[in-house]
Amino acid sequence: MILNAILFIAALVSIARNRTHATGGTVVWALIVLAVPVLGSVLWFLVGRRETSGPRLRDQAR
Repeated sequence: MILNAILFIAALVSIARNRTHATGGTVVWALIVLAVPVLGSVLWFLVGRRETSGPRLRDQAR
């Protein structure tokens, strides 16, 4: 139970600090983690952190 709470909090902090998603994507991920804490947190660390948006990467390269 404590590990679940740590995973949940770590996912929310990671989502808040992540700069690869637009604001809408960040809100969607936060809602997923809040709605389904364990599964949402695991999905964030497995899938969400790796996603990047094309336009943001191009803007940073300039």
